[in-house]
Amino acid sequence: MRVLLVRVPLEACDLMQYSTFSYFAEPAGLNYIAEAAEKRAHKVHIHDMYLDPDPARLMDAISIYGPDIVGLSSLIIGYDNVALLSGMVKTVYPKIKIVVGGPCTFMPPAVMMKDNPNIDYVIKGEGEAAFASLCDALEQCAWSEIRKIDGLSYREADHVIENPKRRFINAETLSFPVNRYNSYKEYLHGSIITTVMGEPPIVFMETSRGCQFSCNFCGVWEPYRKRDPEKVVDELALLNVRHNVKRVIFADYSFTTDQKHVEQICSLILDRGLKIEWGCDTRVDCVSLPLLKLMKRAGCRIIFYGVESFSQKTLDALNKGTNVVAIKEALKNTRKAKIQSLAYMMLGAPGETRGMVLKNSKMLHQCGVDYALWGVVRLFCGTPLFERAVKAGLIQRDEGQRDCMSGNIDQIPVFSDTLSYAEMKVLEMQVIKRFYFRFGYVFKRITGIRDLEELLRLAKQIRYLLFDKVLRFC
Repeated sequence: MRVLLVRVPLEACDLMQYSTFSYFAEPAGLNYIAEAAEKRAHKVHIHDMYLDPDPARLMDAISIYGPDIVGLSSLIIGYDNVALLSGMVKTVYPKIKIVVGGPCTFMPPAVMMKDNPNIDYVIKGEGEAAFASLCDALEQCAWSEIRKIDGLSYREADHVIENPKRRFINAETLSFPVNRYNSYKEYLHGSIITTVMGEPPIVFMETSRGCQFSCNFCGVWEPYRKRDPEKVVDELALLNVRHNVKRVIFADYSFTTDQKHVEQICSLILDRGLKIEWGCDTRVDCVSLPLLKLMKRAGCRIIFYGVESFSQKTLDALNKGTNVVAIKEALKNTRKAKIQSLAYMMLGAPGETRGMVLKNSKMLHQCGVDYALWGVVRLFCGTPLFERAVKAGLIQRDEGQRDCMSGNIDQIPVFSDTLSYAEMKVLEMQVIKRFYFRFGYVFKRITGIRDLEELLRLAKQIRYLLFDKVLRFC
């Protein structure tokens, strides 16, 4: 089978060309899926619409390449583009099979397929094995095999059938698709990643799959599985030699979930003398001062913490399973270890007030956080938080599902009756400017700058902030 995998834009296609303060990275997930399909002798090409958001050029690529399958990978934010692109493809090439995957499948696949008749298949969760098996089945016209593919949704007559997700990939078998790596150097300059990490090449690598926590605003439900530390560090060394990669983001949902696992990776990096800098996402209750010091010695430059709030009431409402004491301790120890921190913050959680939001901003100052990103709480259908809102009568299920599908996700009513959506958007910009435009913060950033290029990157991001160009996917 000939396969064209497409990374679907986050913003409307006509706005992507103006994107600025983005969290841009290579399409690592599609690279993994392409690798798995090619091992089954399928031919795979990736069309990245983050680089070229023009739908007309996607249609040109389809005309030239002639795929049997077009796979659309999307987040929930930007999912409205799936309807646009699948409709365009089916209108011109009705025989092409449209397969949808990626984080958008947090949403119920049956809802997605009923909303969009142009979707032939949805693959829920990690897609390497399922997508390769689907390609096999379609090539062989083995319709009975389709019924056996884990996590696959498909149509029979007028019904949508959802195969249950029972099996998960053994993380030990995963290999980073080194031959597919592309530094995307010329495109990363508008990304906050270059601000916090430095110049590309920057690679995004997994050391684990899944998550064992249950935050109710998140749709991840895959079990936590670890990769072999030896294999991870072998791949880092190969990337260093082959692509001159010296900067890495460990893209696990929570890199330090298993602290012993991280200790092994760090020790191997040190033992082999790998000169790399890296960052990771993790939780405040999954670090300790000794671990952080070891991470620093092994090259850790920054940690992205899912802080969300300094209010215990909010943390409990979001089912974070953390507490304010742990947040402060983790941030304090991160400073002691001389690692930078970035805090992901939410506003508009159940019961949250203006005063609570402003207090969060103040606490970030006091805790010495280096970077912060805020976002209004979104009710993604398929998450426990969405179900809670439906049960409370704050939103009608059908209405919320339609808003997720149509791109109006930011307009779904939130829990708090103390803050309107418009007030929250004003607050969002207010706390961002309060954080980044303090004299102490500016002085700290300037004195910590290591070269002219870092200064120029920081100045560029500040300019975007001054002109209110923080896009919704930050």
